[in-house]
Amino acid sequence: MDYSDRKWLNPEGSPSTGSVTAYHGAPPWKQGRKKEMLTLLEIADCHGKVRLHRTDYDTAEDFISKMEKLRSVIDGFIAHLRKEK
Repeated sequence: MDYSDRKWLNPEGSPSTGSVTAYHGAPPWKQGRKKEMLTLLEIADCHGKVRLHRTDYDTAEDFISKMEKLRSVIDGFIAHLRKEK
């Protein structure tokens, strides 16, 4: 089953760019060829981009674990910033 979602992180009309993309499915450049799956989570802004990519040797659980660790750090950082307000 394929999955694709993209969210813009800044309000409409903002001079800054930013997005988060989650994708699981056949690579767009290999449509109709060998059945290969691409799984990634990408966070981007106008200065850089980070892409977590599921490698051939990662299991689905390995990749999920990486994203859970990322979520844990983000949740902790949000909690810290809210306390600072």
